[in-house]
Amino acid sequence: MKTLALMGSSVMVALLSACQSVPAQVDLLATAQVASDFDTYSLERVGQVPFAGPNLDHNQANAFQQAFFAEFSGNTPFEIVPLSVADLAEIQRSDPYRRGYYRTHTIIELSRRFQLDGILIGTVTAWHPFPPQRLAVQVDLLSAETGMVIWSSAIHLDASDLTMRENLRAWYDAHPGEAGESWELALLSPRRFIRFAAWQIGRLL
Repeated sequence: MKTLALMGSSVMVALLSACQSVPAQVDLLATAQVASDFDTYSLERVGQVPFAGPNLDHNQANAFQQAFFAEFSGNTPFEIVPLSVADLAEIQRSDPYRRGYYRTHTIIELSRRFQLDGILIGTVTAWHPFPPQRLAVQVDLLSAETGMVIWSSAIHLDASDLTMRENLRAWYDAHPGEAGESWELALLSPRRFIRFAAWQIGRLL
């Protein structure tokens, strides 16, 4: 009986340890709109242009592009092709944040040059990289065939919001950084904050 009791205790400890190791559920904070004919498009090779946004410098744009490339490459069925500013040098750029639309000629020309089925365009509409961090991002997927938006997602994160902080903590527990890091580091690190936004949006594509 004593042996059975010890075995029962061991099993209970193992079960409790297993439960504690399972990360908490992370809520979906991003939203998305999908074209009704999205499934009719053949999307295998998708280009990713550098992020744009008011007061966004080159290094900051690179940080966004790298974070979203990492998430989209690992969690979507597409081959993501990161494009540089130099790749766009001879192509007339669209300015959707200011104009409210994309130039069809720009999208089609870019797609033909790099043999793309679609293009991801990200815009940072708001960003406060100091505590409490705030971030608003929109990402659009455009068809290489038509130049039209066939998928669009947006997210707004505010580190002062309790619900957002709880979800960030749950995500950080499931995606730990350096050993021994506290999840609060994600509230201070713009790189971690951006990666969380990318992960959220990537779940919807």
